[in-house]
Amino acid sequence: MGRQGGSQVKAVLLDVGGTLIEAFPPPAVVYAKTLSRYGPPVSSEAVAPIFTQVWQEMTQEHPRGLDRYHLLKGGERAWWGKFLQRVLARLGHPAPWGPVLEELFAAFARPEAWRVFPEVPRVLEKLRQRGVLVAAVSNWDSRLPGLLAGLGLMRFLDELSVSSLEGVEKPDPEIFRRTLARLGVKPKEATHWGDSPLDDYRGAEACGIQPVLIDRQGLFFDSYVRARHLEEAYELVFSG
Repeated sequence: MGRQGGSQVKAVLLDVGGTLIEAFPPPAVVYAKTLSRYGPPVSSEAVAPIFTQVWQEMTQEHPRGLDRYHLLKGGERAWWGKFLQRVLARLGHPAPWGPVLEELFAAFARPEAWRVFPEVPRVLEKLRQRGVLVAAVSNWDSRLPGLLAGLGLMRFLDELSVSSLEGVEKPDPEIFRRTLARLGVKPKEATHWGDSPLDDYRGAEACGIQPVLIDRQGLFFDSYVRARHLEEAYELVFSG
């Protein structure tokens, strides 16, 4: 990429979860505390692997690229209800899923349940000063716009594409195409930064967008253009 590539970049597209923000404390901790109020105590260590397993299962069950929250008649609440029921069944926990769902759904809509990675506001401000358009492209439900507003990030965004509102999710190139169209930018004039090798990196690549994999934990290999955080991605794209 480097200086020549950076001079051609008119827009930066950004993933949200794992790239701009993370749940804090982790979801397994919130689930464990909530379930423990509705029945026998359960630890976050018991919840964590089941949470991950159910998430992976339900991700694999829907056609890739189709927004998962459109699959069930009840929309996103029905999807999260199904998710919670599976978690409860695997744990063998007797908590009533209806009241627990309402409590968890409200909890994760609150900005207090999330934290912004420390370098994010600084890098977003640098992009704005540079005159680069910024858009977030996320596989998320309809709570995301309010959440990002509450975290003070919406002011940095020129566009926000949310899978549940678009009816399509990454890695389908369509969600990237729509975002670029609204920005008025060609694929070769954009870069996308995100933490998923499939949803973000391959999805953007399939659309003709230069991807950068945000690899905060150093989990991936050098076959990807990688950065440990957004500051490093910025230097990679715009400084070389």
